[in-house]
Amino acid sequence: MANVVGVDPEQLEGAGREDAAEILREIRRQEAADEQSAAGPVDPRVQMAVDILMDLPPRVREEALRRLGPEHRKRIEEG
Repeated sequence: MANVVGVDPEQLEGAGREDAAEILREIRRQEAADEQSAAGPVDPRVQMAVDILMDLPPRVREEALRRLGPEHRKRIEEG
């Protein structure tokens, strides 16, 4: 139900429902894996990166995604 109404795992943890938070994380991992499977074969490192991002606390995840802004993407592409 939490997944349907858009509750984050961190919100569940904040409410003392660590067990539900972990279940929701697993549901989201499975949904992401299903989406990737439908899209075709993907380098496994991509899925590893996504899994790592999903496991980060929201504030840290936002920072990581912010660092992937246009200027950092260009640096990564230039290698």
